[in-house]
Amino acid sequence: MKKIELLAPAGDKESLIAAIQNGANAIYLGGTLFNARAFAKNFDLDELQWAVQYAHLRDVKIYVTVNTLYKDSEFEELIKYLDKLYEIQVDALIIQDIGLFHVVKQRYRDFEIHMSTQSSVMNQYGVEYFEKMGAQRVVLARENTLDEIKRICSKTSLDIEVFVHGALCVCYSGQCLMSSFIGKRSGNRGACAQPCRLQYQLVKDGEVLDNKIPFLLSPRDLMTIENIGELIDAGVTSFKVEGRMKKPEYVASVIRAYRKAIDAYLCKEKVNLENDIYQMKSMFNRDYTQGYIFKDSKIVSGDYPGNKGILIGKVTHYNRKRKRVRILLSDELSQGDSIVFEDIDKGRPVNKLYYQNKLINHAKKGDEVEVEFDYFVSSGNVRKTVNTIITKSLQKTYQNQEVNLPISMTFYAHAYRPAMLMVKYKDIKVTKKSDEIVEQALKTPLSRDRVQEQLSKLGNSCFALDHIQIDMEDQISLAIKTINQMRRDCIEELTKKLENQIIHHDRPQEVKPLKSVSVNRNKDYYILVSRLDQLEIVLQYNELTSIAFPFNHESMEAYNLCQNASRQMILFIPRICKDEDIIEIMQSEVYTYVKKVIVNDYGSYYAMKDKERILGTGLNIYNSYSCDYFQEEKILSLEIGLSQIQNLQTNQQKCIVQIYGKIENMISEYCPISQYYFGYQKKNCQLCKHAHYSLLDRKGEMFDLMMDEKCRMHLLNCRTLFYDKFKNLKSGGLFVHFTNEDNDIIKNVIDSLLGLDSIDDLKSKMNHTYGYFKD
Repeated sequence: MKKIELLAPAGDKESLIAAIQNGANAIYLGGTLFNARAFAKNFDLDELQWAVQYAHLRDVKIYVTVNTLYKDSEFEELIKYLDKLYEIQVDALIIQDIGLFHVVKQRYRDFEIHMSTQSSVMNQYGVEYFEKMGAQRVVLARENTLDEIKRICSKTSLDIEVFVHGALCVCYSGQCLMSSFIGKRSGNRGACAQPCRLQYQLVKDGEVLDNKIPFLLSPRDLMTIENIGELIDAGVTSFKVEGRMKKPEYVASVIRAYRKAIDAYLCKEKVNLENDIYQMKSMFNRDYTQGYIFKDSKIVSGDYPGNKGILIGKVTHYNRKRKRVRILLSDELSQGDSIVFEDIDKGRPVNKLYYQNKLINHAKKGDEVEVEFDYFVSSGNVRKTVNTIITKSLQKTYQNQEVNLPISMTFYAHAYRPAMLMVKYKDIKVTKKSDEIVEQALKTPLSRDRVQEQLSKLGNSCFALDHIQIDMEDQISLAIKTINQMRRDCIEELTKKLENQIIHHDRPQEVKPLKSVSVNRNKDYYILVSRLDQLEIVLQYNELTSIAFPFNHESMEAYNLCQNASRQMILFIPRICKDEDIIEIMQSEVYTYVKKVIVNDYGSYYAMKDKERILGTGLNIYNSYSCDYFQEEKILSLEIGLSQIQNLQTNQQKCIVQIYGKIENMISEYCPISQYYFGYQKKNCQLCKHAHYSLLDRKGEMFDLMMDEKCRMHLLNCRTLFYDKFKNLKSGGLFVHFTNEDNDIIKNVIDSLLGLDSIDDLKSKMNHTYGYFKD
């Protein structure tokens, strides 16, 4: 039978137990430091040790998330932390930062690495790159479709992990700067404030449109349980459930349901999942979508960003005198449940439940009941967000031992020799001899049935007797307490062996020291434009020789304009490149002519090695180790601070820093314009071609929308990045990115940078930010 891993989240010890007792094969979790869920409870080192032992005893793996970006100043403590994870036998590390990847490969030759979805691997070339670099697994982007996943799986020997259930990010993971640039809480640093869950209004040509979809950026939750067989057949080896911030009952319900679905498909059995889905929804849901995997056009509901629970009825009346609301039930309701009234977005626990003016504990579908409620509400849907009956039933699934590992036993007993018991689980075996000698029976001999009965008494251990072989003479005698003690000793030793399995056998190696190389010449300007008219402006300045243009239908015309101006054009490769995108680019006419490209994902970097490559901001080059990993020129992360830049221990000549541009806070397959007008994702609707659209937040800030030729959304920051003290930077290059600026602004910016105009005059015309230059 094909081995499929069900990978569960754990934000605390209870969730870990819930996951394992309900069928998880592996757990991913974070320590109290260095992970992408800084606000989960997480595990300190003692709890991590316990987690590894608890899991390994039950044949479950532990993967620890160190999947954020790290400052140079954090690496000393980070390496000490990794040494401890190595020592306590953590099975694998989940990593985003290419600098950390570099360090781990140097220091630990047998530490398994899984590339996080934060590393934005979305094509077969990216997977091939990490296979070559020595990773063991890649977690694909949530935006990959089933066909893309199938193609990637067919091209690699690496484990491929895919998210199958839970919260979705509206932006490509690892590419979102929204929380970072509007709230200084970086998703890439594990502190995302989830601004996508807030309200935004669509603005068309300066006019604020009706707020009919208030939560335009808040995705539904992913659910693929009804299509799990298609993912198995596609070649996926690990099925990942999101939810390190969720409660244990949620973890129990989801893992239990997916375990059932996976096992049924592998055994070619039909299974009814209706009740399982109901239980999952009862624990938490924002409505479900099959996501990009199955090309679901309903990614966002837009009406509410939190738990929607289960629709259980409608309000029929409000009694002002008694302060009771009457509800006609379409589902069950129990005392202790919690409900929410949609029309006023308020709710409460059901402390008292009335039916025909009498207190009851439970009401059924069709009953008209009353609940005490202080706020007036006369109509609308009622939703149940806490279901006490289901919660208690799920708690029972992990309060008692349910994991039973199959063990085999062999028992030897022959007269005038010690008895011997061997217990084996997989390749691990233990053997114990009796302290006393087996004797000839004077009265009642020891029977095989009695031996098997005693050896089968495994109590509250996590083992179950699968097979027993008894090799004993017929007329012998041995005390039952001796047999029991042999069993207890064997189980105790087997438990210790499983808890303390040694999977890492090397001694950590020294990490190569880094050194700084200073800039020894004037800085180069790298100018990226978005349109041909912008390019024509830039070409008027002979001082600007490194000019980039994005790959699109105008790229060849842009190349010819550069040629006519005796300038070499750099081809800017989009941050998002699926396999078909990379193939299209590499087969294009313009690609054959250009000598240099700016790449923004690992797949493009690997596929386009026939060109001179500059690494773009999409690769999140954040520290000296990631700088040192690549010998090419690189544009540093937009989240790197000024002091970090100035103290980089690397060749500063090859570092480029962005000093101007409307930062792309998000890039997404999702389009809020299409969502607003159609209520679903309608590809190539062309609405964006006929008007200028923006999003307005609750603070009155405006975020421009740019849609590219692939219908991908680029959400620009409300303030333009402009660092006017760029001459003090140690980097060898300065990067300027023009998006939707008009030509006058472009001229003003270039004139200011070249010293032809006043920088202060330019600053006065812009709503600008220094970004992370002010740490």
